[in-house]
Amino acid sequence: MILVVKLGGKVLDQDKPRDHLCRQLAQLAQDGHRLIIVHGGGKQLTDLSNRLGVPIVQHQGRRVTDKATLELATMVFSAMNRKLVSDLVALGLSALGISAFDARLTCCHRRPPLSITTTDSSGHERAELIDFGLVGEIDSIDTAVVQQFWDSGFMPVVSCLGADQNGQILNINADTLAAELAISLQATQLISVSDVEGIYLDIHDVSSCIPELSTTEAKELLRQGGLTDGMVPKVETALKVLEGGVGSVQICSGLKENALLEGVQGKEGTRMKRS
Repeated sequence: MILVVKLGGKVLDQDKPRDHLCRQLAQLAQDGHRLIIVHGGGKQLTDLSNRLGVPIVQHQGRRVTDKATLELATMVFSAMNRKLVSDLVALGLSALGISAFDARLTCCHRRPPLSITTTDSSGHERAELIDFGLVGEIDSIDTAVVQQFWDSGFMPVVSCLGADQNGQILNINADTLAAELAISLQATQLISVSDVEGIYLDIHDVSSCIPELSTTEAKELLRQGGLTDGMVPKVETALKVLEGGVGSVQICSGLKENALLEGVQGKEGTRMKRS
């Protein structure tokens, strides 16, 4: 089985959950799964930006990345990658830390400005351009690079730094990177590990977590507005992955001791499948 595992920055920020996740990844590797790990670092980047007084600007949940923010992102993501890889190596795994542009794994372009229309207090509409700065969109993925790593016995651990054809480093959304890798590799499963237990009908009510969701049911929930805002992008990304040919998407919490292993079996969190 090919498993793409995306680890959120919030769970990697805590020693005990990170240790539990690494041990579960080691178990999955021992069980014969081919793994590629993608990690985020948004929380750590925000924390460092606040400490250094670098302004944080976001639009619709996406970070605007200027030169100062990119410099911090490069520092933060690289440090997180080193720590995660060292923890995995300590467990006997041949983990290999890379960024998304190493070996030309991905080719990216800078996200173009977004045109939006705003309305002022007088009811007048005004066109506005949102420039996301040094944020990358993925053009292509060279799956042969991943296959070479696997064939050589390495487990790639990928940070979400891409680059364009001129070598300009760009900040990539980790969920997007994991989704595109899963589709390109035609993975058996994409597992998204974060600080939430799955897809909630009400993000403030843990008991509203949905154990299993078909694509038909997910589309109907989106159409009816049956999901709170924080759940919408998770479901939309999962739908894109499933429609791209991936077997299933599992969303689970990394704060539970064995959630990743149980998530692979569909026993923890929310499993989304094609219908």
